[in-house]
Amino acid sequence: MTSNSIFINLKNGYLKIESFVVISLFISLVALVFMEVVVRAFDSPTRWSVGVAQLIFMWLIFIGANQALRGNSHIGIDIVTQLLPKQFQRYLAFGVNALLVLFLAMLVYYGLEMTFANTGRIISGTSIGYFYTTLAVPVGAFLMLITGVFQMINLIKASSKT
Repeated sequence: MTSNSIFINLKNGYLKIESFVVISLFISLVALVFMEVVVRAFDSPTRWSVGVAQLIFMWLIFIGANQALRGNSHIGIDIVTQLLPKQFQRYLAFGVNALLVLFLAMLVYYGLEMTFANTGRIISGTSIGYFYTTLAVPVGAFLMLITGVFQMINLIKASSKT
């Protein structure tokens, strides 16, 4: 097995795990919110469901944002860029990705600060630390940072071929 095929297998395995996690988080969030609606209808609300839903939602947002970034599915306005020459479009895409990577690096740094600042806080009605909710920010930003770097590498490879 070549190192390239090992990398491809690892990447495909990671993508399957990430998709499974996103689907599981989404189903869990919908089920939790539905359950809370039902128990509130019977005047028996839970104390823990809002905090746990927030935890699930944060992880869903950041892991889902990485999937959207990888698939170029974020909102973009390309009416002007489509009028530019192809080579300039690549330079512009590279510049935008460079700014994105810089922003994500700062988000990792400040997200870690925020996470460590919340180590003593507990989600109400549970014994789960709020640390796990805020940890979604630096972890998700780091995943997107890796995706952004690979996109920049792919842009460089595409530019060198033409």
